Amino acid sequence: MRRKIHGLALLSGLCLLAAPACEWSSDMSAGLTSVIRVQGAQVKNGSISGPVETIKAKATLTPVNATIFPGESDKSINGDVGPNANAVALGVAGDVAYWLLPVLQPKTELPGYFHYSASFSLSLALAGSSLLQPDPDGTPALILPLSYRAVDNAGNFGPATTQNLFLASTAITGSLAISLQWDTATDLDLHVLVPANNAAGYVEVWAEHRSADPGNAAAGTSPDGTLDFDSNAGCQIDGRDLENVIWTGPPPTGHYVVRVAAASLCGLTSAAWYAYASVPGVSKGASSGVLTEAATRSSAGAGSGVTAFEFDYP
Repeated sequence: MRRKIHGLALLSGLCLLAAPACEWSSDMSAGLTSVIRVQGAQVKNGSISGPVETIKAKATLTPVNATIFPGESDKSINGDVGPNANAVALGVAGDVAYWLLPVLQPKTELPGYFHYSASFSLSLALAGSSLLQPDPDGTPALILPLSYRAVDNAGNFGPATTQNLFLASTAITGSLAISLQWDTATDLDLHVLVPANNAAGYVEVWAEHRSADPGNAAAGTSPDGTLDFDSNAGCQIDGRDLENVIWTGPPPTGHYVVRVAAASLCGLTSAAWYAYASVPGVSKGASSGVLTEAATRSSAGAGSGVTAFEFDYP
């Protein structure tokens, strides 16, 4: 308890030195329930649309990738603020909190302006959030309108600008889909042995060999039997916890083997998984299990993992 009080006192002292811009929220739990959380930023109670615009300084924001997924972490953004602003406020209008991020890197080619880079994470509750909106362009996608505002050293706010982030769809369509999903922030891998006319009799599709059919760009054909995403690769947690190998054209006839491997448990002790395969309207098999730290001690390369189930197509 003594250590905790000392830390709070130190924090208060730092905020006094940087006042008024460093007025920390009196309810730090607001940041825990916000749909977005910005690393290295101060959490502020209330909606980002709340502070009145009193300066003309503006902020820009560029997402490295505008597609988002509930539970995703380490999502990169960057931008500029100016003139004469030293922080950027980030948040979603109507959320319980927003975030104030210091901007310390001057743009030598543009005096009075500063550059920032940051990363943010998204709540698992985002999928059911009322803050999601229909895409104004009329696509089926839902968007999260991320607002950003320049803030000067006196705590004055500039106008709000919005960058739409697009919620990734989890819908799976195809002539054959083989999927793996799991329940923790770990790096599991789906391995599928696909029948093939080669010496081995199969092609293994996984994170390092992502398609059973490399396609023929000259003939205009695209890969098929392809892994859509390597989720949580290298413990960079993206929140998907889902991988699919999908065919859009006719899948090869023959025997398929579905395997589940643990590349890393990312500091956790176990991961429960569920693997399944289906053609439109028909299950081709399913299985579930739990991988523990012991599963990470073997090679994470080709041929690794445990067999979940096998099936024949058609």
